[in-house]
Amino acid sequence: MSMTQVIGGITAVIAGFIAWICSGPNSVPASKTTTSSHLTSWATLVLLGSLSWNLFLMYDAHRRPNPPSPLRTVGLIFHSVPAAFLLATTSIAQSAEDPALVVFVALLAFRHWRTIVNIFFWFRYQPALATKNPKIMAEDCTVIVPTVGPEGNTVYTEMVTAILYNNPAHLIFSTNTHTAKNDVERALEHIRAEIKTGSTTYQQQHGLESFKYRTKVEILNADVSDKRTQVVHATKSVETKIMVMVDDTAIWDPRFLAATLPAFTSEKVGLVGTFKWVKRIVPPHNPSVSFLSDMWTRYKLGLWNTIGGLYLIRHNFEIRATNAADGGVFCVSGRTSLIRASIVKDQEFARQFTNEYHLGFGPVKADDHNFITRWVLNHNYDIKIQCTKEATITTVLGQEPLKFPDQCKRWSRTTFRQNPVALFFDRTIWWEWPLMVWTTYLPWLYNAALLWDGLLVYTLTRTHKYANYMHHTAMLRGLIFLHLDDEAGQDDSMVLGVSHGFPLVPRVCVLALCTQSLDSVYLLGRGMEWP
Repeated sequence: MSMTQVIGGITAVIAGFIAWICSGPNSVPASKTTTSSHLTSWATLVLLGSLSWNLFLMYDAHRRPNPPSPLRTVGLIFHSVPAAFLLATTSIAQSAEDPALVVFVALLAFRHWRTIVNIFFWFRYQPALATKNPKIMAEDCTVIVPTVGPEGNTVYTEMVTAILYNNPAHLIFSTNTHTAKNDVERALEHIRAEIKTGSTTYQQQHGLESFKYRTKVEILNADVSDKRTQVVHATKSVETKIMVMVDDTAIWDPRFLAATLPAFTSEKVGLVGTFKWVKRIVPPHNPSVSFLSDMWTRYKLGLWNTIGGLYLIRHNFEIRATNAADGGVFCVSGRTSLIRASIVKDQEFARQFTNEYHLGFGPVKADDHNFITRWVLNHNYDIKIQCTKEATITTVLGQEPLKFPDQCKRWSRTTFRQNPVALFFDRTIWWEWPLMVWTTYLPWLYNAALLWDGLLVYTLTRTHKYANYMHHTAMLRGLIFLHLDDEAGQDDSMVLGVSHGFPLVPRVCVLALCTQSLDSVYLLGRGMEWP
């Protein structure tokens, strides 16, 4: 049986299912309102559109150079389950005694089902473990650090010390100016001297004595403030099997390379991501200002540091769960990623990496990690996340109170720039990472807490059960009075959850017009800032 016959058969079955739902004797009672009928009609159109898209995906997957198996291709039809769920909800609501309750339950399921799925797969995750005779070791790695220099970077010494302690074969700093190159050279002299005496902050924190390293250290100047160009400039000097790209604010665990390299035991793995953590900032007391002013300053610094930590913890949860589910990951963080050198040394990779355009604007400066993730997937490699204590990188967030909101804006802009590319232009994720399409890629385009939680509250108040209940807020008041000390923290948490969705709306409106100009704005400050 050919794929065309399979697709035709599936189309016939689906058409019969829709006809049965929409024309059955009990599907639309005569007493129902015009609004309900319109909702059902709209849901039917959504299902038909979804089915049409899935049939196109089957055809598209079948004509690719490396098509998926026939079973996986046919399985694409399950992408219509959410649309069928919508149609079933509107149909049931029409004949239900309490339509608002049906809608409320459906919204509740739609809002939280992916969290339940991710929790299940989070527990199913297994990292790649080291073998007695590892294929790849630290001496097979070249580390590239695109940097604007150590000025203003409070963790530069820790970053360098951690890399040298892991003892890769080669460490390359790719700077943006001659001044930055000279600054890095001077900083390295100071760091080497501290390592010999065991006096670096990193050595003291981890209880490490003075150590010797065999790593070849090289400083190159790309003479441009562009992370992508700086990385490509440095890849020309890579002669090892594995290349590690590192931000200059990422601090490795002392056993980092030993914990991440086992993922490359499988020849199919081309890219490896890591576990991320935020360095805790203890705000200092300032005796020169008033008590209230000092407390307010310390509160702001602690708040943004905590929010930054929660943000990365959420990412750790999602990438661990989705990678365990179907091998997917929304993107491998650019803070530290390990990749086979043969991938990045490809001339076509270098050309497209430095010449990516979005809606005619470009070349895009940010989103390098998204590009690399898509490239690896589209070239038939697997991606592995090493989510262990030893495979942890620590970074700094929240030092500057207004920097984190700016980062949220850039991340939101990245979502609306890159997710549609992966979903509707590359399209590979639909059959390679089918579950992740619905747990991450699509939800991140509409996941605004203010919208969905507002709808949940509204539909709950329209139900018959709520209308007939006499004490609507009794339990809520009891919980508040039970833990009065936690009320302020709960307020902060709710404000964060609601406000985190605010950037979604303006990002949709201004993305196409502001892509290039915003990239230029965010390259100011220390010379260059990346998401």
